[in-house]
Amino acid sequence: MLGMIKSEIYKLFNKKSFYICALVLMGLIGLSVLSYEKNYFGGLGISDTEGISLKQIGFTAWRAIRHGIGFEFITIMNSIFTSIFVCYEFSSGMNKNLVIRGKNKFIIYFSKMLVSMLVPVIYTLLSALTLYSISSHVWNAGNWEQSYVNSIVIPMGLFVLVQMAFQSIFVMFGYLFQSSVWVTATNFGLAFGIIPSLIIAGISYILKNWFGFEESILNIVANVGKCWLGSVSGVYSYGYPLNEETTKIFSWLVSSYFVIPAIIGSIVFWKREIK
Repeated sequence: MLGMIKSEIYKLFNKKSFYICALVLMGLIGLSVLSYEKNYFGGLGISDTEGISLKQIGFTAWRAIRHGIGFEFITIMNSIFTSIFVCYEFSSGMNKNLVIRGKNKFIIYFSKMLVSMLVPVIYTLLSALTLYSISSHVWNAGNWEQSYVNSIVIPMGLFVLVQMAFQSIFVMFGYLFQSSVWVTATNFGLAFGIIPSLIIAGISYILKNWFGFEESILNIVANVGKCWLGSVSGVYSYGYPLNEETTKIFSWLVSSYFVIPAIIGSIVFWKREIK
């Protein structure tokens, strides 16, 4: 399996799309910084910001990272690249050739999944560096403080775990559909939260209008919707309160998103004939 992982790492860093997605992500981070100041004052109800800037009120690059400005684009670029990275193996006949040569399908699957999880790690670090660099010029660089370990480093680590769990889902759909068009559309919908929102809304509508369930049941459905991985990613961007209980819930929830898609995807790939 180690040989397969090395091969996948080589393919990852030789993919042009990997670097294209990274450049697009950096551009989106930059645009997010430029638009953040206007949105910030608008959120405070200040319509006339002439003569007022975040730089003047002491907004720093470290605070920008704490707010995760533009970090929502990491999930989107992960979904696009992973769709390309996985589906190319089918369109090029690479997976079929590996199976013909006697490679175990489970090893093929998990090698791809593990290497795919490097992508959000790299993209998140790249986004943080880009955000710090641009914010330092637009606002203030700021000084590192010990409190940032709890307010930035740990939450960012949790954010990366969420993104890695997303990769498990993206890879699963790649092996289920094997078509870059369908996989990209599905993963894009998951990254934006469109598909989970539609599913929750559909279930709530059916329960209420077809079966006459009361609001209490619908509230349960809504609470289940909060367990979607995209909602959990708010642990970083929106200052989700971290304590022993919430961290435990977060760990179990994210772990399930790692394991369940991996089991489903690998079994389907194992049983399905590669065309």
